[in-house]
Amino acid sequence: MNTNQHTPVNSSATVANNYLARSLRQLQSTTFLHCMEHSRKTINTSPPVYTGMTALRLAGIETPLCSRFEAVKFQVLYVGEPTKRSGRKDTSYLKCPPSLTGIAHLTWTHDNITIVYTHPLMTWALLAPYLTQIEVIVLADAILRASSGSMTVANISRFLDGADAFPGRRKCIDALVFLDAVTDSTMECRCTLVMLRHGLPQPVKHWKILIPELAHEATVDIAYPKQRVIIEYDGDAHRRDKRQYRWDERKRQALRAMGYTVIVVFADDILTSQGRRRFAQRVAKALDTTCRNRPHPKFRALLADDRAETARQRQRRYRARERRKGRRV
Repeated sequence: MNTNQHTPVNSSATVANNYLARSLRQLQSTTFLHCMEHSRKTINTSPPVYTGMTALRLAGIETPLCSRFEAVKFQVLYVGEPTKRSGRKDTSYLKCPPSLTGIAHLTWTHDNITIVYTHPLMTWALLAPYLTQIEVIVLADAILRASSGSMTVANISRFLDGADAFPGRRKCIDALVFLDAVTDSTMECRCTLVMLRHGLPQPVKHWKILIPELAHEATVDIAYPKQRVIIEYDGDAHRRDKRQYRWDERKRQALRAMGYTVIVVFADDILTSQGRRRFAQRVAKALDTTCRNRPHPKFRALLADDRAETARQRQRRYRARERRKGRRV
């Protein structure tokens, strides 16, 4: 395949002060150094092509949640039969479907060492079979955010139109309807998806509001302007930066004084099933509406994860019954 030169993460003054961007740049550099050492030990004649979580870190993109790959240090692309690749205890391999073999890789060269990794959209497609529908959406949102506007939903749609069938393609197609506006982080994206999953109205992302008390036009994470409800995700960046923390508190106090209901969300509200239900119920109460168990038909793809979990539980029960039968015999 052809290769395109690596484009570093945006290093503008605004981004330099952003906790998430700094963390991604640091992880990006660390991953590159690790890949340099890993590639030196590769016995193949051609250099490894990094993909999956490794490629996302090299591209400065937030990684999705996937327990299957939590303990994997490197993910490498292979084309052909599994028996044709060498095994490494610290490496997992993702097979490249024939429909994706024509996509150009990216490269990053430093000190005469070149690291090759898959394009973010190809990485997204390769990871889709292993991710939940929610995380496929979250990763697409993260890819758009990292591109700083150079990639659009139309680009993603054309990519999918140009690729023949591959495992996880349906998940990728179903993700498109959720990419109307890019969020500021994976957790903000998950917040929105929780509300949509529980049948709440589609909120406005990055809503701007003038706060006279502070003489400032503020941008809030998620809002329902007509119902005067605002949702803000409080992550590590807010607590680590004292100035940011004080500003957030002043902003929220001023918004409440203006008659807005401000709901602050934490990681536990999003990453556990009980937390998600409570969060959705809090928002529903603020909106004076009902928290339903089904999303709007437009967002029915959010039911896919529940169906998959139900199928897994049914399979576990079946296997347990078979084991009990075996013991009785």
